[in-house]
Amino acid sequence: MQYYGIDWLATVCGLTGVFLLGNKSKIGFVLFMIASLSWSAFGFMTGSIAMMIGSLIFFSMHLRGFLAWQRDEREKGSLETQGISAAK
Repeated sequence: MQYYGIDWLATVCGLTGVFLLGNKSKIGFVLFMIASLSWSAFGFMTGSIAMMIGSLIFFSMHLRGFLAWQRDEREKGSLETQGISAAK
């Protein structure tokens, strides 16, 4: 356990995140964010600046996806309360 299990946490969260997003669950983005932060910590522990920067970029992309999903859900709910159906 040289890296305190951070590498395993990142792997499990990443794989579970893929599974959940494939099942159309936005919680997958949250797990991806945890995975990205874990990979960034792993990069810090191993001295890999590229891994830290890349992981933080992935974190921001996952956060953007999560926020966009929430915005889309709010807009869809707003349209439905007005009696307008959204195109799929």
